[in-house]
Amino acid sequence: ARRMASSSFLKPFFLLLIMMCLGLEWGGFPALSYYLHTVIEEVEIPLDPYLVAIFLSAYRAILVLFLSPVINKYPRRRMYLSSGVVVAMALLLQSSYNFLAHYIPQPIQLYTRWTPLLAIVMQYTGFSMGWGVLGYNLLGEIMPSDLRSQGSALLGIIQNLALFSSVKMIPVIISSFGPGFLFGVYCCSITFVIATAAFFMPETKGMSLEDIEDMYAEKSSELKEDKNDSKKFAIIEKKPKESI
Repeated sequence: ARRMASSSFLKPFFLLLIMMCLGLEWGGFPALSYYLHTVIEEVEIPLDPYLVAIFLSAYRAILVLFLSPVINKYPRRRMYLSSGVVVAMALLLQSSYNFLAHYIPQPIQLYTRWTPLLAIVMQYTGFSMGWGVLGYNLLGEIMPSDLRSQGSALLGIIQNLALFSSVKMIPVIISSFGPGFLFGVYCCSITFVIATAAFFMPETKGMSLEDIEDMYAEKSSELKEDKNDSKKFAIIEKKPKESI
């Protein structure tokens, strides 16, 4: 319990908590996973919702296959922030269009009605660029090795609670405020995660697990403990000499 209260555990844990719960579960992805048909109907994409769902699923699968090798070649922090910007722009576009669609002249709506589909494609693109996977990669890297299993279990429980609340709130928010407000909430959540990652997410590419763990170690307390231990050993070593 004392080890879990140290900053070497709490700092990476809360960073991952924000990335997983707000970046994924409150980032609009459960809405596309569980309510894709409803979302397509609400944003009024001028195509059959089932055909759009098939297209988006195929697009996401193909994109993951092509981008997975690319993600490992570039710095993780840069890829995470870049993919987050793409997701945030997609959600901002989706939210803005839903709020302003009724004010767009009818002739122009013939061209702008494809905006919601474009926003969903952008959101899936950002997710496949690293937003959806780099958080899990970071989980195995920055958590302390002796508390990795406990931290992962606790993080999984909280993430499932965040997923449950997100899924349950989707129909409530849509019926009460509309899809524009829903995607606005997701956009704010993603923006907060990007700002947090920009300040606190470490670059781990090319680093060993020991080096990564040292970044979060409480150096001052560890040095004090080492000094105290050295003093204790020095005293123990002196006592036998004095007795002889």
